[in-house]
Formats: sequence, C-alpha cells, structure tokens
Amino acid sequence: MNLSNLMRWRSFKYLLGLALLVGVGWVLVWPWTTTPPAAAQSLVIISAVGETVPVESSGDAADDPAIWYNAQAPERSLILGTDKKRGLEVYDLTGARVQSLPVGRLNNVDLRQDVLLDGRRRDIAVATHRDTDSLAVFEIDASGEVGLIGKVATDLSEIYGVCLYRHGEELHVFTNGKDGSYLQHRLYIVQEAPQVELLRSFQLDSQPEGCVADDQRSLLFVGEEAFGVWVMQAAPDATTGRELVIEATSPLKPDIEGLALYGDQYLIVSSQGNHRFAVLDASPPYRLRGMFRIDEDGERGIGSVRDTDGIEVSAFSFGERFPLGLMVVQSGRNVSMNQNFKYLDWTRVAEALELSGP
Repeated sequence: MNLSNLMRWRSFKYLLGLALLVGVGWVLVWPWTTTPPAAAQSLVIISAVGETVPVESSGDAADDPAIWYNAQAPERSLILGTDKKRGLEVYDLTGARVQSLPVGRLNNVDLRQDVLLDGRRRDIAVATHRDTDSLAVFEIDASGEVGLIGKVATDLSEIYGVCLYRHGEELHVFTNGKDGSYLQHRLYIVQEAPQVELLRSFQLDSQPEGCVADDQRSLLFVGEEAFGVWVMQAAPDATTGRELVIEATSPLKPDIEGLALYGDQYLIVSSQGNHRFAVLDASPPYRLRGMFRIDEDGERGIGSVRDTDGIEVSAFSFGERFPLGLMVVQSGRNVSMNQNFKYLDWTRVAEALELSGP
C-alpha cells in the first residue's frame, strides 16, 4: 500500500472509530491497527538510577549516547556521549567523565565492536561532524581508551544523524542531513586512515535524525521527526522502499528523536514533544507495548528527563546495577546545570511495562 492510500485508510478508520464511540462511552481498540489508540495505552512513570556529570558546554549541547560493552569486565563498560558544541565525552557507569575529546561539533554517535578493518578486529565509533559535514571515526582499544582515527568528507550539507550497520564483515554507515537526504557508505581503513565508499542513497520528505540498524535481520529503522518511524531493508543491494512503523501522533508527539533496539525484541522511540518513550515490538506488526516517562528520584537526587534527543540501550548484563541491560538517554533539562545523560536499569522498564525477558 503506498503512503497516500495508507493515510486515507488510517483517516477512514479514525473517523469511523469516532462515530462508533459517540454515545457509548467506551474505548474501541482496532484489532488490525499497528498501534492501539492513546486511550488504550497507560503511561508508566519510572526514574533513572544514575547520571553522568554535566557536559562542559552550556545550553543545548548534550545530544546522543553510545554504549561500549567491556565483555571482560562489564562493570567497566563506558558511555560515549556527544557535546555538540565541543566534541566527544566518555563516562564510566558511575557517570564520571573519564575522557574528553574536543574535536569539534559532533551531533550523533554510534559504535560497533569486533569489526574486521584493515586486517584486525577493532571497536569503532562514528560521529557526525557538523563543522565539516564529515564523519569523525574513533577507535576504542581494549582498555576503553578512545582515540580519533580521522575524518571523512561526505556530500551532505547540514549533516545530522548517523547509525552503523554490520553487513557480514563490512561496516556500513547510514548518515542523514536536515533536508531528508540519506547516504549509505561502506567504511574501511587503509594504513590507519578511514575512507568510505558510497553504496546507495535515498530521500525522506522531511527532516530526519535518529536511526538504528538491526544487523541480524538487515533492517534499518529511521525517524522522520515530524511524521514518524519507518523501517526498510538495510542491505546495500535492496530497494529503498519503506514501511511505516508508527506515526508521530498520540500517544507520541513530534519531534521523533532517538531510536534504539533492545536486542531484536524491542524498538524504543524518544517522543520529544511530550517527553515520553515508546516501546514497540521490533518485529511486525510493531505492536506498541507501552509508554513511559522518566521523573525525578528525590531519594537519589537524580532529576527528571525532558526534551530528550538521543538514546541508546543494550541487552547485555552490566553486573548487579544493570542485570538485564542498560538504557542511556540524553537529558535536555538538568536543573541548574548543563545537560547530561541519565542511566536506566532495563529491569525497571521491563517490570513497569510487563515486558518479557531477553
């Protein structure tokens, strides 16, 4: 079904639903819709269990996190977070800053571990560099030390979001611009210098930012801020046709910002317009499992989360504090301080929304 027919069909169902609701006073849940109506979804409130120190830049600065998992010592895993006025920050699981790389205005960041590049296995992070409309490529060594390898130019103007995708032994980079342009590159390294090969391109109708790739199923989820979330094939030889996963309408509200995958089970969407997070099945029909908001924890002294941009989640166990996984969210309002990133124990999310385990 093309997009125009899809929207007409959704409008018909909406009007028909309103007609049936008049005078009966009960909520009608359509069994064939992808997402139940807002009234069928209760909002649960949870709180963060940790947070990073504030970023060094003031104003709208913190943007997007990525999680580096230390398989040898999970409690020593790290969080990479962008300061879009300064560079890349690195935090431990207590929220302390352990490294700062003032490399310029970085917007979004993503990483993949154990990728074969230039003859050896590496952990690689890639961030969009807004000063030069380029990709900043970092390597993370076994101890967790992050270093800039180099920058690679793109053909985008106003470069914005990025996500990585492992295609067999290849590492691909999906990058977008504010005009809706998307590029898919293969990243490779030659004599310790990063290079890219353009594989394909496509266009959204309006501004995107967040995206996330499901490596195992070769799927790419992309957010169109004012419209919703799409899914499409990630393989470079596939068509660029896409399917609507969820619209940016109630219980969501534009802007649609960060996207993250909890394993291959759940897709998490940051609904910045109403400070909420949606959890959906990551497989068709992409059923909405619930909505949550992150409020203040007065006992721990950890503030609420509002105006969230980037998010990330991992289904690995990080020890006693995060036994079923870790979710990291950008916090757009950090009372009396610069913005930061908040840590959520996935166990709390799963219990609150009555989700199944990994």
